[in-house]
Amino acid sequence: MSKLQSAAEAIMNAQTAEEAFDIYRAFAAHLGYDKAMLWLMTDHPSIGKSAFHGLRTTYPEDWMKYYREKARHLVDPVFQLIISRPGAFFWSQAIAKLSQTPRFHGQTHDAWQTLMREAEDAGLADGMSVSIVNTAGEIAGFGISRSRREGEQNIEGLADVFLLSSVFYDTYLRFHAAGDFPRLTAREKDVLCWSASGKTDWEIAEITGISRATVRFHWNNIFQKMGVSNKMAATVNAVRRKLIIPDALRSQAAK
Repeated sequence: MSKLQSAAEAIMNAQTAEEAFDIYRAFAAHLGYDKAMLWLMTDHPSIGKSAFHGLRTTYPEDWMKYYREKARHLVDPVFQLIISRPGAFFWSQAIAKLSQTPRFHGQTHDAWQTLMREAEDAGLADGMSVSIVNTAGEIAGFGISRSRREGEQNIEGLADVFLLSSVFYDTYLRFHAAGDFPRLTAREKDVLCWSASGKTDWEIAEITGISRATVRFHWNNIFQKMGVSNKMAATVNAVRRKLIIPDALRSQAAK
């Protein structure tokens, strides 16, 4: 099992949001980043939280105090890029990417560059960020950082951070949301069971006799019902909640 898979499963099996965040931080450290944070960028009525609440961070306290009191998010290119588009990016690319966003055309780079220099002086010289939009249109931002710049950009690491951030965010929402277990249809349970057995969408379509488009339709319904944004989180949560019992588990129980 890869480091990413182990971290994802550990986060989804965490008993508290704090435990899940510690696992997320440990993975960031594995990539060479010693600081991490989650910030709710917009109001989250789905869990009763307003923007900037639910903050979990290991960023320097004096920097966070200054950042909030001076409203530095208004000129932070990383912050502005997170709320402008979903995805993952390196901080070194933030100003260039933001300049390509229509709403920021014609704006001076001076304030953005000043903010980035301030962050570097505070020990946040280099990093990656992730923007995630859930099914309710609520936005969360993740950041991992280190105190000095590195010349090489780890694209694979950026992809891993994006996936793990999605898993952590789904877990975070689960800890703060209340409600009954979702009601899944028989076909949705079939899709989840075959996913838990390691089958791809193409294989699930072949096994169940439906089209891949129909498989994707069922996944979309599953995501909405379970409040998650990816197949790994949906499958693991379904197993943990005993909404499905994969054949592999049935076989083990019969021994």
